[in-house]
Amino acid sequence: RAIRWMQENISGTPVIVEANTPLYRWGSRFSIYTGLPSVLGWDWHQTQQRGFSPVSEIASRREAIHMFYLMDDRELAQDFLQEYQVEYIVLGQLERNYYRGVGLDKFERLNGDLWREVYRDEQTIIYQVSEMGYANLVGN
Repeated sequence: RAIRWMQENISGTPVIVEANTPLYRWGSRFSIYTGLPSVLGWDWHQTQQRGFSPVSEIASRREAIHMFYLMDDRELAQDFLQEYQVEYIVLGQLERNYYRGVGLDKFERLNGDLWREVYRDEQTIIYQVSEMGYANLVGN
């Protein structure tokens, strides 16, 4: 249902962030089924398409996604959103399974600050990054 909501309600090509999982798992499911760009798509596909030179970039993005979901720091979350120009954040069952811990607490706490909830069902929440998420980019 959440993927369908994105297909029907999001226009353009905003960047999304979602769980990055080991190969042949359910990671990148939103970017795969919506066609929206993500911070990092399927790792192996990126390596195949771009050759082996960007392996460090792929690893860096993978680690950044993990840290974004695991950390509970507002400033680091904001830096991540700005660096990768993220406009939508996926928090579903997969993210909860892969990134357990206090880092997930920030999503509810910073709702209305760095992002706002735009979709919710039983297990999935989609947040849209607010202007505050990009405040430092415009010198505020």
